[in-house]
Amino acid sequence: MDPLYLLLLLLLMFASTTNAQFPASYCGSTGNFTANSTYQTTLTTLLSSISANNSLSLSYSFFNASAAVSGASQTIYVFGLCRGDLTTVSCRACLDSLSSDMRRLCPLQKEALLYTGNCIIRYSNASFFGAIATEPTYVARTSDNVSSPDTYDTAMRKLLNGLWAEAAGGGSLRKYASGNESAGPDVIYALVQCTPDLTEQQCSNCLVLGVQEIRDCCDRYTGGRFMVPSCMILYETNHRFFDPVSEPLPSPSPPLPPPPSQEADVLPPPPVGKSNSTRTVVIAVVASVSALLVISLVVLLKLKRKMKQPKQSVEGESLSFCIGTATVHEVKKDHE
Repeated sequence: MDPLYLLLLLLLMFASTTNAQFPASYCGSTGNFTANSTYQTTLTTLLSSISANNSLSLSYSFFNASAAVSGASQTIYVFGLCRGDLTTVSCRACLDSLSSDMRRLCPLQKEALLYTGNCIIRYSNASFFGAIATEPTYVARTSDNVSSPDTYDTAMRKLLNGLWAEAAGGGSLRKYASGNESAGPDVIYALVQCTPDLTEQQCSNCLVLGVQEIRDCCDRYTGGRFMVPSCMILYETNHRFFDPVSEPLPSPSPPLPPPPSQEADVLPPPPVGKSNSTRTVVIAVVASVSALLVISLVVLLKLKRKMKQPKQSVEGESLSFCIGTATVHEVKKDHE
């Protein structure tokens, strides 16, 4: 066997063995802070706030926070990402455990990143929200081969291509999708996810890279994972790979009522029942009495006017009388 080929094979075997260990830690290279400094105090407070956090963001598998370092022109940024199928309680427990590991594994580094099977945690003194990060990369696979590699490869490609598009199209609370696909005697169960602060295009770019990595390293194995700071892909041939309960996203808000200006001309419907009938009777009586009074007044005025007029009148003579503020005109013809 070629010595170079043998060396590469040994390195790959070693990498596969080390990648299987959790948590996988990356302690950064931007410098250290001083023990018991305000930087450490601020970082400890931020990491501890995960336990006390009751915000909606943690409910949907994502935690993010930041705080200025007292007496220094620096700000520390922290985020945690859990698998989208975890409950709030499971997510908080995973991030709490990982933040404790972080303080132990990267005690004085100004930035650090830790991966575990169900969550990721990261902090830095440089803002990373809304920016895609695909390094460092964590890739691992199982040791079991699938029974039908070609069929499995086709099914894996179909499943992951559909899932990454669905996850990228998610909203600002959670960019996550999961599903399964038959592959001969096997069934592939997979989930893909991005940090929800990414745009749809950023999430797509990250997951496309992950799909390619999965196909290069793990598509003929019964399980594998790809994890970078901005996204993750996990798959197995065992449905127990998924948490049975996940936090549902909120339902869409009901439509808002129209503004007052649009309701100004809309009158409420008249009430129905006994009160409506009584009102109708009262209105009819009042109208009848009023009409009778007006007619009586008109007749009296006409009679009074006739008594004062001469017996002969000019043809076309105009008679007028007032009812309230209106004047009524009547034309009299000559007597025959």
